[in-house]
Amino acid sequence: MFTPRPTGTRARASPFTPGSQRASQTKRSSGVFTPQSRRLSSLRSHTPSKSNRSLQTSQIVDDVSSQHRVESFGVPLPVLITEALTLADRNTEITVNVDPSGWAWLVGGRKLFVWRYKQHPGTRGVLCKELTLPPSDLAHSAERVCVIPSDNQPAACVAVSPEGVVRYWPNIAYESSTGEVSAELKGEECACVINFQPFGCLLATTTSSLILLTTTPGQNTIMCQPLKAAQGMFAGIGRRMSSFIFGASPMQTMGAPFQAIVPGDEDEEEMSRPFFVLSGTHVQKWEISNSGPEKLLYQVDVDRLFRETLARRTWDLDSVQMPQLRSWLIDMKTTVDGVMLLGAGVNLETDSVVHYALATLSTEDEDPPTALDDFMTLEHTERYEEDTEMDLLDLHLLVPDSTAYVYDKKVIFAKQGVSMSDRLELQSAGDQILGAGRYGETAVFFSSTHGLFCLSSAAKLEQSILEESAQEALSRSEVSTLATSRPQVAEMGASDDKSARLKAAFINSLNGNLPEAQKIVTDLFPLTDAEEELTSEMDKLVTMLSRDLIDDYPTSDPRWAESLRNDSAGSTTSLIILQQLKDKEKAHEYLISFLKRLELWDRLKAVSVRDTMMSTQLLLCEHAEKVAAAVGLRELHSDQSAIVDNCIRRVLESMRDANIPAGLSPADVFYREVSRVPEIVSALLEYEDESLSSDLSPKQCVMIVSSVNGILEGLLHSGLQYRQSRAGVFQGGADRQLEYIPWTSAGGSRGIRTMLTRQYMLTIESAVPEARDIETQGVLFQQLLGLADVLLDGYKSQLVSLQQCPRRQDQYNQLHRKYEQERDKLISPLMDHEQYERAATLAEKYFDFENLVKICELTKNEERLQRYTQQFADKGFSNFLFHWYMKEGKRGRLLSQPIGTDSDLSQFLNSDNTRYLSWLHDIGTNNFDKAHETLFDLAQGETAFLAKKKTLLSLSKLAALAADDPESLEENVEGINDELTLILHQEQLPEEVLETLGMDPANMGVMSTTELIELYVGDKNKMASEYDFKKALDLLQYLDKAEGGADLNDLKLHIWCRAILRDNWTNTADGDPLDVIRETVFFKTIDLAYTEGGDLEDVLPCQEAILSSEELGACRHNSNFQYLIKAGYEHMKNIMA
Repeated sequence: MFTPRPTGTRARASPFTPGSQRASQTKRSSGVFTPQSRRLSSLRSHTPSKSNRSLQTSQIVDDVSSQHRVESFGVPLPVLITEALTLADRNTEITVNVDPSGWAWLVGGRKLFVWRYKQHPGTRGVLCKELTLPPSDLAHSAERVCVIPSDNQPAACVAVSPEGVVRYWPNIAYESSTGEVSAELKGEECACVINFQPFGCLLATTTSSLILLTTTPGQNTIMCQPLKAAQGMFAGIGRRMSSFIFGASPMQTMGAPFQAIVPGDEDEEEMSRPFFVLSGTHVQKWEISNSGPEKLLYQVDVDRLFRETLARRTWDLDSVQMPQLRSWLIDMKTTVDGVMLLGAGVNLETDSVVHYALATLSTEDEDPPTALDDFMTLEHTERYEEDTEMDLLDLHLLVPDSTAYVYDKKVIFAKQGVSMSDRLELQSAGDQILGAGRYGETAVFFSSTHGLFCLSSAAKLEQSILEESAQEALSRSEVSTLATSRPQVAEMGASDDKSARLKAAFINSLNGNLPEAQKIVTDLFPLTDAEEELTSEMDKLVTMLSRDLIDDYPTSDPRWAESLRNDSAGSTTSLIILQQLKDKEKAHEYLISFLKRLELWDRLKAVSVRDTMMSTQLLLCEHAEKVAAAVGLRELHSDQSAIVDNCIRRVLESMRDANIPAGLSPADVFYREVSRVPEIVSALLEYEDESLSSDLSPKQCVMIVSSVNGILEGLLHSGLQYRQSRAGVFQGGADRQLEYIPWTSAGGSRGIRTMLTRQYMLTIESAVPEARDIETQGVLFQQLLGLADVLLDGYKSQLVSLQQCPRRQDQYNQLHRKYEQERDKLISPLMDHEQYERAATLAEKYFDFENLVKICELTKNEERLQRYTQQFADKGFSNFLFHWYMKEGKRGRLLSQPIGTDSDLSQFLNSDNTRYLSWLHDIGTNNFDKAHETLFDLAQGETAFLAKKKTLLSLSKLAALAADDPESLEENVEGINDELTLILHQEQLPEEVLETLGMDPANMGVMSTTELIELYVGDKNKMASEYDFKKALDLLQYLDKAEGGADLNDLKLHIWCRAILRDNWTNTADGDPLDVIRETVFFKTIDLAYTEGGDLEDVLPCQEAILSSEELGACRHNSNFQYLIKAGYEHMKNIMA
């Protein structure tokens, strides 16, 4: 492959030395492009996740930075760690320490978990061990724990309680074998413990007392030796004569606040090692050696230097002119030439803004430094308040290389020189940084949600191989057999085979011959060519090159060359195969850089894959994912060798051209052809089916399922995490609006999506019920979480691609419905087994709001529910929550939402379906004006139930009277009174009318004014009296308000005509006509209206209108009727006169 030569100058161990940890750095000579005729069939594999947190967001931090890349780091987190993080009580403080040795440890309560996050070739260590810390009334911390790695045996561990009880494990594999001693702190509190081999460990207290902890190999005893500076006026005069003569700062007394302690590099010749202490305002340099007692070489008043420089750089003043200048020294770390300090300062006389800065102090010389070597201010500032001073200073420093990282629980600031500055913030709600450290020159952080992740300079990682120095390009030429044969490359460049010419261009770029590479590419793919077609020849050639690269033969392995000549050779080791795969991974990165540098990347379009069109860039990403997956599978191989070897043989047997050459193992052949990685998934399930159908105990069946789950999870998550972490690398090209189905989500009976779904259900239905102990159940549920994540991420990627295709909206909708069904199908089993935290992890990532709400309701966790309301505010969580309460009939919960959701709840309640509840919310928030309006509107719209309308109107009136300014609502109250009067008229309808209509007085519908008038005067009211007709006349005054479309005069005439028809007017009057008409309903109604103060001119229609009304029929032509009406009108005229 293309393995860069290490740039370090240290001597490297031989790759053939047993237990060598640097075998991966030896020179390799790997073939890049093996002719097709010599290819052997192989398989595909998958990478285990760099972090065992089953869910990895596509970005751990907010994407506000283009200068750093965030990637998961290390081997998968052990189940014990994920359980500790998932199940930890919210009040338990959890801290983590990441050691450069490859070990890490987590402290929560009295539990200490130690694990190796970076496995070194040739080392065998405890994967994860849980230890118990000494009893303490104070909180334990990872800073008070020190793991002592060993090359020949498992690590040792020292842990100290805050009170000073030291517990020592010579071998963490044996928890019960411990030694314990008191450090005799005399009331002081232990601050931290650091590894200081070969002399032991250093313990520092919060008041800067120092104690050396020494152990005896092979024994569980530990001794404590207080460190003290030499006393007397001549102490150290031989090495610091000038400081003594001209005066140095007085030695700081013990009791100063302790900030940091860091070890220096060991001097093997002098058999000594220095260390540095940041105490109060001073930096002390100590030395411990085998030849004598400990020495305090010097101490420097670094606070004075820091204040002076900060004053000049920030305020352009001398520090002596700033009496209100306050400064703090916060943290310290070693650098190549000395120590770097993190400090802060604020000028209380001016703006009260806290400024942060990094200061470098050279410590190589024997004499104490008198000035700062470098000083860099950070762009980050904070407003100073005395109450928040502790939070403002709760920062930590990490210096793994030339970049310094300053971080707190949520934010990381990166600073490199004067120009480069960056800020990264954790994006997940509730996520926080629990600890950090370095591995080599890599900054590694541990977050509560994502586990271990590293930060690397994007400029450094994205740097094209074509931009590196000529010397580095030459070193690459030594790792490729084709690259070393320049005549062969020239021959390929002149070939008629376009694929060979593209390979030649690629190899020329690796050798630093960029002009020749550019010439070949220009000849192959001229810009004048028509590029309208979706798939071009360039796409096919590039994808062929990529696949040849990942399926290339490892020519650095002599057994492959021997086998191709039918000779035999020795067996391979896992280390060799693993490095071959990593070489392919690196070579593929070079290919991507080559395509981008020569401007081919954005010209790529699409290719046909699995019976559908896929973006060429995404197919290249798929190839890289499969390489990462193969690396991961190989790393898992040793732990599950029996199963993986069996499945490898199955895959090879299913391939017609899978003859295994002499001297090669099935694993050699399998891991060679990386492009066929998914085929091992079906082999794993076949192996599982056969095993479960055999005569195995339930416990053995559970172990089989768990093992297969673990392999599948590690395999597929490696590809998934590569895809997520490198999403930005593989973007580019025109938007082709193509559907994207990841290889981890291929459908069909043999597709990974189908097989994973089946495996998930098998685990739930068969394995989980048989798992009797909590630990096994925890492992299974964690595996289910990982499998579900792979399945749902595939749907999510597919949906995102379809969302960009407007013409495929129907397909998107159909897939989205299926996605929601599958999401519920995967999360519901976790809910059924009360695995609420794991279910919430999935539901949070894939926006399953229904299950998130159910989790909060079942666990009665109101705080979590409110966190989701804020976290998913832009996703409409509040609206979903309100709808869910309505659907479940929990209206009380809906109306008891916290004040922070008032605006969302008001908006929701104002919708047509829920408006009838909004007035309750308004009253609860003392918004009586709005409650009044809402109730009145609801009453106006109520037609089904008269009693309900009456209640709504009454409540609206009460709300208006309770409003801040009831007088402004006086007109509205009058309108309500009119409505209530109408209701009263309906309630007073005669019982016989209601019986005729079949109405229940308690459940009447709302009637209009016209309907009420008709019921009072119509045929249904057979016993209608003058009072009924008077009520009908009274109702006319509400006609304009309620039914403006009706004709008032016509309706009035209709009422009087109906009153006339109640009597017989055709009989000849024998006596006084006034006596005759006095007994008619018509004139009784007139008399009643007049008696009650009515204006007869307004109430009565004119005489002509009565006599000409067609509604009276033949009666109007009757002479006796005309006589009586005229007599009556004359009488009324005389009375009114």
